[in-house]
Amino acid sequence: MKRFAVPPNWPSPPRRSWVPPKTWRPDPSWPPAPEGWRFWVDGKGNPVRGPIGQYGGPSRRVVYAGGAALVLFLAVNLWAVSASGLFGGDSDDAAVKVMGDQSPSPTASPSTTPATPAAPRSTVTPPRVPTTTPVPTHAPTQRPTQQPTRRPSSTKTTERTQTPDPKPTRTTTSTKTPTPTRPTSRPSTREEILRQYCIDHGWDPSLCDPNRWETPRHP
Repeated sequence: MKRFAVPPNWPSPPRRSWVPPKTWRPDPSWPPAPEGWRFWVDGKGNPVRGPIGQYGGPSRRVVYAGGAALVLFLAVNLWAVSASGLFGGDSDDAAVKVMGDQSPSPTASPSTTPATPAAPRSTVTPPRVPTTTPVPTHAPTQRPTQQPTRRPSSTKTTERTQTPDPKPTRTTTSTKTPTPTRPTSRPSTREEILRQYCIDHGWDPSLCDPNRWETPRHP
């Protein structure tokens, strides 16, 4: 990590890790820094290049000028390579044309006679005789035939049991006359009468409980 190294003849910064802002400049009343003083160091105290645009570091204008010079240098090199390729191609074509003009043309001599082509020799190939190879015949071997064995069939005998025919039995229906049941009625108790009274008047039946109205008896 980079940190700002204050010269020994300047006032001490507010803290050790203080970094000057981008627009910060030392006070004109401060003495100049020692010659060759490096304002930026790393964590081990070795001098390093400061941040771009801050005090003690490279200026933005210098960085932009260096980048523009690099781009211009690359553009000039590309133009030179393309130009040399164009001019080199024309010179090669011209050299090929000159060499083609200087090559001697063949002249026909009157003393030479055209050679007669030799007649091709006819070759007769004898017909092929088919060769027959005897194939050994093997007599078929007869395999013993196996007759299926018959399994003894089991005969099922079903015995029918003769059941005697049921005889009709006479059914006698006896009708019993129901005896009228005598209604058993008992007199209503006082609790039931009071309960029905409250129900008829739309009151809560628990209000008509006689136990709630009787005064408790103390022994």
